[in-house]
Amino acid sequence: MHPSFPAAITLVKLASPPLLLREHAVHPTPAVTALAPSRSTASAPTNTLEHHIGALVAAAGMTIVEALDERADGGLTPATKMRGGDLICELFRWRKFLIADFPDFDSLARAHGSAALRAADVPPTSADILVDEVLILLHKVVRTALN
Repeated sequence: MHPSFPAAITLVKLASPPLLLREHAVHPTPAVTALAPSRSTASAPTNTLEHHIGALVAAAGMTIVEALDERADGGLTPATKMRGGDLICELFRWRKFLIADFPDFDSLARAHGSAALRAADVPPTSADILVDEVLILLHKVVRTALN
């Protein structure tokens, strides 16, 4: 017994069980309900149109890289030229099909194409440049088709 405490207080304190803070803790409900994070356009599931468009843009971008490499070695092969043309043509078809529902097709293609290239370990700056080049080629095809 501690000499400075009266006997009654010391007995009461010794007789009560030790308090466990965890058992008496209050878990208040937050005032603001946390919402689910918004869906990023870069992480579209593989069975969506967005993913497909991104994959086409990425493939066309990588074909541009392959064509530049071939050209530096002396000449562009017909197979690479044909593959690049087929990919741009396929993008043109998707653009025509989706333009009513996705009037900003370019931003969709840009976001998902860049994400697909970055997923293939292409540096972000290079991915953006490749996507820009693919969209420039696509716009040339669109202008030609409209004339």
